[in-house]
Amino acid sequence: MGIIFNAAQFVETSLLFSAFLFSLIMFIRTRDGLAGRTLLVVFPVAALLFISYMYGIGEQTAEIKDSGIGWLSPFFAFVIIILVVAAVLAACYYVVSISPGTKANKKRGMIFAAAVAAAALIVTGVLVMYISKSDLTMAVANALWVFYPLCSVALFIEAVALSINYGKIRDERDKKLAKYFIIAFMPQIVFSAVDFILLRNIPFQTTHLSYAAFSLLVFVDLSGYFFRSYGVDLDITAYRHVLRDRYELSEREVEVTELLAKGLANQTIGERLHISVNTVKSHTKKIYDKLGVSNRLQLMNALLAIRNGSK
Repeated sequence: MGIIFNAAQFVETSLLFSAFLFSLIMFIRTRDGLAGRTLLVVFPVAALLFISYMYGIGEQTAEIKDSGIGWLSPFFAFVIIILVVAAVLAACYYVVSISPGTKANKKRGMIFAAAVAAAALIVTGVLVMYISKSDLTMAVANALWVFYPLCSVALFIEAVALSINYGKIRDERDKKLAKYFIIAFMPQIVFSAVDFILLRNIPFQTTHLSYAAFSLLVFVDLSGYFFRSYGVDLDITAYRHVLRDRYELSEREVEVTELLAKGLANQTIGERLHISVNTVKSHTKKIYDKLGVSNRLQLMNALLAIRNGSK
């Protein structure tokens, strides 16, 4: 059974790290808001699973058991608790950001999520003190066993609230992301119960399955989104005036921007406009500065935002 748990946790950790690295690379390259939101959710969970997995492997080796570094356990528990809180609050922020409602209601939603996490922490402390007495090692194990499944119940509550308001979401992309969250976290109440009752002191937790499922769904969708958005030529003819009026691009810079948006190389742009490659690079640098970007992917993201009326 231990081999099965280790294999499952390895697959979960690999999956989440793949989603994390992809989101990180795309956010650095494009500064796309969707990649940023996904990164916010995936990072603490990926770190949580990685640390749990490596610590679980370490505990199974004689070298760790006999090395006299038991002081790592409290430190490990402290880091895990921080990551659990970060993961839950990040997921709740994700839900609040795609939910319909006013800013005031969204702020109340985040306050509620923080209150649930705080309540879970208090309950954890009470249970740990009652069960563990003065045994520090047992206290650490019990803290991890109680806190993670209890705190993750907040995500089940968020999934229920999101399913109630699902029909009010107007943006199609937000609606799709909401569906992924509901699919992944609606079973969380069952996973939390299983972890709390059956999987005490086992690094593998079924709670991880919700995070892994959500990451997989978003990872696949995010990949398709970037290939659709950044892998095609973009025609900016209809909003040339925006580039001139709002961003103060010269007529030549607008022409260069049009050709950059079509994916043409500097050499080809120079041939089309009968200018040197160095002149193309000079215009490109000025375009980047005026639009606040630093590479072509970020330029494409800025142009898409202008086209969609969000910039």
